[in-house]
Amino acid sequence: MNTPNGATRRELLDRRLSGFHDVTVADVLEVLDYLRGPGDTVVAGGSLAFGLGNRLSDFDVVICGGATSPSLVPLQHWVKSLRVDVWTRSHADLDRLFRLAQEALERPTPIAGAFGSVEHEQQLKLLHRIAFGLDVAGPPIAPVSVPDFRKVARDLVVREYAERLRESVWVAQLAGRTGRWLAATVNAREAVEEALTIVLTTGAVPFTGDKWLHERLKSEAPQLRERYRRFAQLPTAAAECSGYVRDAVALATRLTGIPVDLDALGTQASWVGSGLHVSRTGTTQLLVAPAGGGVWELSETDLTAWAARSQPPPAGTEPVRAVWPGNGSVEADFCLGLYERGLVSLVWDCGVPVSDLTVEVVHA
Repeated sequence: MNTPNGATRRELLDRRLSGFHDVTVADVLEVLDYLRGPGDTVVAGGSLAFGLGNRLSDFDVVICGGATSPSLVPLQHWVKSLRVDVWTRSHADLDRLFRLAQEALERPTPIAGAFGSVEHEQQLKLLHRIAFGLDVAGPPIAPVSVPDFRKVARDLVVREYAERLRESVWVAQLAGRTGRWLAATVNAREAVEEALTIVLTTGAVPFTGDKWLHERLKSEAPQLRERYRRFAQLPTAAAECSGYVRDAVALATRLTGIPVDLDALGTQASWVGSGLHVSRTGTTQLLVAPAGGGVWELSETDLTAWAARSQPPPAGTEPVRAVWPGNGSVEADFCLGLYERGLVSLVWDCGVPVSDLTVEVVHA
């Protein structure tokens, strides 16, 4: 997992852009010159800058300056057939972003939503573009608010994926215990992929989102790619599902040290649903989810689970916020069904500190 030096990366990037679009980095800089002020830095990030992508990939660029106005959405440009997406950020804005990241890592609460933005993953990518991108013009970027900003960028992704992994391994095992094999196997495979992202990121491989995981394994950690091969395809026979889930969970914990005990994890989790209510039609009880536009018939077992944590709202008021404990045996299958439909979410009492992980070291 060795990162090429700047000169080599620039040469490789020029070669890729030229091969795909007959343009160079210099051509891109010429088009973007109107956005740059004296002393501004231009950082190339995204898949193309990290040796990935193809001729359909966008070229992602961040322009950073002392007085640069931040862009809420990327500014789109075309250089021949190459689409260039440009973000602009001031030094103060980058300092604030890295400071938020460090503060989020220091809190015991889950990391999800730490930036208060629905574009959370875009923020993760931006941090990595600044920390590990290629400076193609101007002085190197070094956020002053966080001395080891590259470590903060890495740890934020590691913790985000560790918390996703915790949920995936718990749901996979719980779904397997109740015979919901599609949910069990899908979450088991996601757990393996999340664990692999943690290993790669810990090994200083820049974060590029989920879609390039296979390419990252191929180029950076072929031995991990072989270990993933077993889980790349979901089983089709019911008899194979239990072993698939068991082996996936075992690999995830070997790679990361994430705790996987089903009952212990359940004490940290709650199922939470909002805007749901039960309505009677004749002798039929229906669960109504106005926001999701759905209606489901409830069995007597479902009604027992619903009644365990929900009370009908007073007339003329909004439906209640329903909360079930993660370890509630009566409610488990009912809540899983709601979870599969996106009607409830899992809320965790605490985060997963990076220091609690024991991530496997993999050498290319």
